[in-house]
Amino acid sequence: MAEAEADKKEVIEDIDIEGKTAEDLLILGEEYLAEGRYEDAIRVYKEIVKKEPIMPTLAKTCNDCGVAYASLEDYEMAIGFFNAALNLRDYLIDGGISTYYNLGQVYRIMGDEEKAEESFRRGERIRQEQEERDELARRTLSSL
Repeated sequence: MAEAEADKKEVIEDIDIEGKTAEDLLILGEEYLAEGRYEDAIRVYKEIVKKEPIMPTLAKTCNDCGVAYASLEDYEMAIGFFNAALNLRDYLIDGGISTYYNLGQVYRIMGDEEKAEESFRRGERIRQEQEERDELARRTLSSL
């Protein structure tokens, strides 16, 4: 009985993945992540990488895959994916702020407070830089 359910689940997931773009799969992966289906999310994220997606999609995929691995308490894999996302941080919508926060959380769980604090500081520094740029842009545009 359990084997039949597993086969059924595999077929359903293949249908979910088949013919979708990397961007469509990213949405599916996020849905699985939100539902707590971490292994399924990781499977989708691996399919995204095979499709050689555009860089913003790849960067988000790496961060989300890190979240899935962290949720499964596979912290070394999570760190690897967070670092991959940070290597692509220019493509992340927030410049890597949330990825640094996620990385800091994993380091904190692992008991490495020094690395956790460094990750939090880096994320905060990016946030402050973005606020300064945003303020400068607002002032420039208001003077037009």
